Amino acid sequence: MATPLDILLVEDDEDDYHIVRRLLSRATTIQCTLHWRASYEDGLAALRERPFDVCLVDYRLGAHDGLSLLRTIRSEGLTLPVILLTGQGDLQVDLEAMAAGAWDYLIKGQIDAQQLERSIRYAVERHRAEERIREQAALLDAARDVIMAVDLDGHVIYWNRSAEQLTGKSAAVVQGRPVPEVLDGIDAALLQEAMQAVQTDGVWNGELRVHRHNGEDRLLESRWTLVRDAYGRPRSVLIIGTDVTERRQLEQQFLRAQRMESIGRLVSGMAHDLNNLFVPILLGVRMLAQDTLDPEKRARALGMIQRSAERGADLVRQVLAFARGMEGERVPLDVRTIVQEVAHLLRETFPSTIRIETRLDDALWPVQGDATQLQQVLMNLCVNARDAMPEGGRLLLAAENVEVDPHYARRVLEARPGPYVCLTVSDTGVGIPHDILDKIFEPFFTTKPVGKGSGLGLSTVYSIVRSHGGFVNVYSEPGRGSTFRVYLPAAPEARAAEAEVAVPTYRGAGEGVLLVDDEPFVLEAAREALEQLGYRVYTATQGREALEQLEAHASEIRAVITDLVMPEMDGLTLIRAIRERRPDVPVVASSGLHGGRAEAARQAGAHAFLHKPYTAEKLAAVLHQVLHGTRGLKKERPAPESRPSWP
Repeated sequence: MATPLDILLVEDDEDDYHIVRRLLSRATTIQCTLHWRASYEDGLAALRERPFDVCLVDYRLGAHDGLSLLRTIRSEGLTLPVILLTGQGDLQVDLEAMAAGAWDYLIKGQIDAQQLERSIRYAVERHRAEERIREQAALLDAARDVIMAVDLDGHVIYWNRSAEQLTGKSAAVVQGRPVPEVLDGIDAALLQEAMQAVQTDGVWNGELRVHRHNGEDRLLESRWTLVRDAYGRPRSVLIIGTDVTERRQLEQQFLRAQRMESIGRLVSGMAHDLNNLFVPILLGVRMLAQDTLDPEKRARALGMIQRSAERGADLVRQVLAFARGMEGERVPLDVRTIVQEVAHLLRETFPSTIRIETRLDDALWPVQGDATQLQQVLMNLCVNARDAMPEGGRLLLAAENVEVDPHYARRVLEARPGPYVCLTVSDTGVGIPHDILDKIFEPFFTTKPVGKGSGLGLSTVYSIVRSHGGFVNVYSEPGRGSTFRVYLPAAPEARAAEAEVAVPTYRGAGEGVLLVDDEPFVLEAAREALEQLGYRVYTATQGREALEQLEAHASEIRAVITDLVMPEMDGLTLIRAIRERRPDVPVVASSGLHGGRAEAARQAGAHAFLHKPYTAEKLAAVLHQVLHGTRGLKKERPAPESRPSWP
C-alpha cells in the first residue's frame, strides 16, 4: 500500500502502546502513522473528529471496555475497520466482538509484527472493497433505470431505488419473493419465457408492462443478463428495465401523424374514384324510377348500383383503417394479405397511368408484427414511388421467403442470420441520386418542394422496420427507378391469423329483433333487409326508446342490434343497461368508426360486432351467430400456447 495508513490505537496502558508502535515499525508491506488515545472518551472524540483507516481497541478501558466503544461508533455510522486487542483469549469475548462488528480479534503477548501487519492489511483491503461496493450500490440507486437481480429460481436478491419508486415496495419487503408477487400486473408467462431464454442463451431482451403503485401502467424495455461465477456456473440474473412509456406514446403519435400525411396525398385520387362510383348509382336510380323499364334492365341497374356501392364502401373502409389504424400487439401475420390490401387501395387511388403489379410467393412465412405499421411501411414506399413517376410507369409489390446466411449478415449491420420475408417495392421513376442515397432515411430530409412532403416518410419506414427486428436495403439508378427491399424476421412455424371467409345467407324464422340506430336511412334499410330475411323487427332511434321497446315486447325480442354513436344515451351505455335488465338477450354492436370500438363494445357486454357498411349477408350471418351459436364472420385469434408458470 503506497499511501501511509492513519491508525488509531485506543489503549490505556502506555507500555502496550510502545509494543504496538515497535511492531508496526517492522512492517514491510504497509506504511502507517500511529495515533494514540489512552481512554474511551478520548478515543471516541478522535474518531468523531477525523477519519482513520484502522482502529486498534483494547478490550479493557477503565470503566468502559472496547466492545462498548465498538458498539457506539457503529451506532453512529462509522464503518472503519476495528481490530480488538485483549490480554487473554476468551471465546465468548471473541464471539461478542465479531457480532458487534469487529474485523479481527488479537491476543496481546501472542501478536508478532507479521501477524499484526497482516491483520491490518487484510482489514484495509476488505474495507476498501466494501466501500467500492457501497459506492456502486449508491450509483445503482441513483440510476433512473429499474435495476434488480434474481436468483435462478426467480426470487429477488437485489432491488434498487428506482424499482422501489416504480412499485412502491421497499427492497426489504421484496427480498426473497418471486418476481410476479412484487411486479403487479406483469405477464407471468412472459416472465417464464424470459427466464428460460436467459438461462439458455445468456441474454433476453423484451418489453414488460407493469402496474405502478398508483395504478398507472408503465412499459419497461427490459434487458436480462445471466451472471456466472468464476467457474462459469450460473449464479443469478441481472435485470435492467428502462421506462419507455412516454417514448412509445410519442412514437405512436409520430406514426399516426405521418400516416395522415400519406392519406392527405391520396385524397385527390380517392375523391376522383368516389365521384366515378357515384355516377352509376345516380344514373341507376333514375333508370329504376321509370315504370317502363323491362325486368332485365332493372336487374342490370340494380347490380350496377350494388357493385358501385360496395366498391365505394370498400375504398372508404380501407382508407379509414389506414388513417385511423391503432398500433396493435405483435401477432403472426399473413404478409400476402397485407400486400394485396395495399395493392387494392393503390389501384383505387393512384393515377391510371401507373400500372400496379404484384408478385407473391405461394407459401409466404408468417411474420410477427403489427399489421397497421407494416401497411404503413408499404404505403409510404408506394406513395414515394408514385411521386417519382409523374408521367406514369410501373410499380411492383413483391414478397418472397429468403434465408439470410451468416456471410450476408456480416455485411449488413442490422441483419441477423435466419429466415426472413422480403417485401419489395420497385418503381420505374426518376431514381435517387447517388450522392444523397445515404441520407434518405434521415428525419425531415426531402428533395421535394416546400409543402409537398415533410421528409418523414422514409424515416418512418426505417423506424418501423427496425422495431420489428428487420432491415431495409435500397438500390436506385437515376433515370431508371428505385427498388426498396424490406426484410422482416419470419416465423415459419407460426400460424398467421385467418382471414375473413365467405358465409352463406342465413334466414330467420320469425324471431323478434330490436334494431336501434339514430340514422333514419340506415334504420329503414336494415329493417327492410331483416324483414326480407324472415325476422320480426322492432325499431328505436335512441337508447331510452330502445329500453322501452325491450320492456314492452319482452317476450318477443330475441336479439338487439344497436349503433354505438347516438345522442343522449350512447350505444355502450345501452348495452350495459340491456345486460343488467335482460342478460339473456344477445346484443350486436355496430359502428362505422374503428379505433378500439369493437373491444369497448365487447367489454360492455356485446356478443358480436358488425362493421358499417354491411351487406344483408353479413347482417344475417352475425344475427344467426348470436341466436344459434354459429361461427361469426371472423375466427377468433387463437389463444397463446400454454407455457410453464413462473417459479
